[in-house]
Amino acid sequence: MRTIIWPVYIDSEKTKKEGRRVSKENGVPSPKLREISNAAKKLQLNPETENSKSYSRSWWESSGRVTVDKNMPKREVLIKISNMIKGMR
Repeated sequence: MRTIIWPVYIDSEKTKKEGRRVSKENGVPSPKLREISNAAKKLQLNPETENSKSYSRSWWESSGRVTVDKNMPKREVLIKISNMIKGMR
């Protein structure tokens, strides 16, 4: 099974209303698609990047998204990717 990860899901600078899915402490400021993809690769989640997609709450921004294999709850996936990005920065 695959799941979609939008950068806004782990962006600590966004509000819950704007689409953030993790706490500010677990988030990272302005995550890039490349960072999310690299972190997912290190976690062996088989990432696929789609650059031209737009998140529905901010349809005017072409933020892109990453799809990954889902072998645990989505929230866990988001926190692990976020922590991996923190470690890489």
